[in-house]
Amino acid sequence: MKFFSDFFKAIGNCFKAFSILFEKGLWYYIFYPLIIWIALWIASIYGFMSLASYISKWLSGYVNAESIPQTGHWLSFARPLLVGKISFIITILLRVIFWLISGTFIKYALLIALSPVFALLSEKADEKLTGANFPFNLKQLLKDIFRGIAISLRNMFLEYFFIFSCFLINLFFPPSFFITTPFLFILGWYYIGFALLDYNCERYKFGVLKSIKFIKQNWGTAIGIGFVYSIFMYIPLLGLLFGPLIAIIGGTLCFLQVNKFSQNKTFTPQS
Repeated sequence: MKFFSDFFKAIGNCFKAFSILFEKGLWYYIFYPLIIWIALWIASIYGFMSLASYISKWLSGYVNAESIPQTGHWLSFARPLLVGKISFIITILLRVIFWLISGTFIKYALLIALSPVFALLSEKADEKLTGANFPFNLKQLLKDIFRGIAISLRNMFLEYFFIFSCFLINLFFPPSFFITTPFLFILGWYYIGFALLDYNCERYKFGVLKSIKFIKQNWGTAIGIGFVYSIFMYIPLLGLLFGPLIAIIGGTLCFLQVNKFSQNKTFTPQS
């Protein structure tokens, strides 16, 4: 099945990026994401968790579980669980939702803040892998940066829309939490992979609509790249140093392979 083939190939290319990062002399890029990521993570986690506790206390004052009839009400089955525990349940639910929201905010804030670095790294990786020459052009670089920011903002608002929709579903039907949570993780991987692949689409003069179409056709690749990026972000220090970079280089390698294949050519990285 194409999806699984693309997904695992993308993961493999991201791990190949380790050797490319050092053998091609791109290792110095590892220092850029660290300080920005730590600052964003601390600020957003503290802010969102505090907000979750505040909202939980406020909602608990308006939700009286003891007023739920023992029979005949749509929440009667949950009354024994809710009585005396409503504040705890709301806090846990809100913290999970806000954890997803904060994670979404951080990853897109990082993409936006490091857009110039990612655009340059993707270009340099392309040059090292193909031998192509992309002369420095400030106008083109600024265009790449603003497009990367625009794509990141587009994806962030779309992802927040789905997070909010799933929150409403969970609120009225709590068991759906076990379906919506993995859905939101996969959706997040797709959107992060989308943003990282788009640097290549811009460099090869794909319009926005063509880029969206290309990435939708290769959604397994996008999810694989986003998966590696996201998993590395949970690894202390090393994940911060390497996660974004191997995802960018892996995305460049995937793009070159897919783009060459679509032109009936075989891509062979230069040594």
